[in-house]
Amino acid sequence: MERWLRLAGDAVAPEDAAFLRERRDGFAAAAAALTPRLTPGPIHGDALPRNVHIGPDGPVLVDMETFSADLREHDLVVMALSHDRYGLTDEAYTSFTETYGWDVRAWEGCSVLRGARETASCAWVAQHAPGNPRALAEFARRVASLRDGDESVRWYPF
Repeated sequence: MERWLRLAGDAVAPEDAAFLRERRDGFAAAAAALTPRLTPGPIHGDALPRNVHIGPDGPVLVDMETFSADLREHDLVVMALSHDRYGLTDEAYTSFTETYGWDVRAWEGCSVLRGARETASCAWVAQHAPGNPRALAEFARRVASLRDGDESVRWYPF
């Protein structure tokens, strides 16, 4: 996240960058205190449908630079945000949770991992803001929704 904010430079307001850093630090401390529902293990780190390609021999994961071992709930939060922020349909999300056997939104730690992911997603867009008005507008929309605590604001993939 820090690298993305540095790449944003003066394109984003210093107070917005400071806000995101404060959120990051708060969520990092809160995440350390979580009790996982699932056994920790391997996670993709960016488990979006676009990062799973279905080939003749089955699914293949791509975009693996954030692969690690951590709370497996991280990857499930990504799917919840796909539904809650990015427009994944109710039907598609319900199909996912029914197939998986559990909806991470029912877990008390979901809001912590969700907040951390949303914060990082804002910083990721920030790096594209210099010279790109669309990125700057999306960054502003995301930060404003976090400041307002409005989880219903639609975010757009960038």
